[in-house]
Amino acid sequence: MNRVDKIRFMLLYGKAPEAECYGYIELNRDGHMIALYNRYGEEIDMNGGHEIVRVRTIGKFDDEDRDNFYSLLESDDAG
Repeated sequence: MNRVDKIRFMLLYGKAPEAECYGYIELNRDGHMIALYNRYGEEIDMNGGHEIVRVRTIGKFDDEDRDNFYSLLESDDAG
């Protein structure tokens, strides 16, 4: 099962955001980051000089069922 956590960006593309800036991180079953998303649920470059703080876990989903992934983001008002 993969996991989706809500995050807050401390640095986004190497610069501090002007206002609180949230997004999402996708972790595999081993807890390794496999994707990073902005607050709209759009995937962004993981190597862009970001610093994040985890806010909370949104939920878990089976990687074979991506529809559940998007349902989790929608439940948190992403997009």
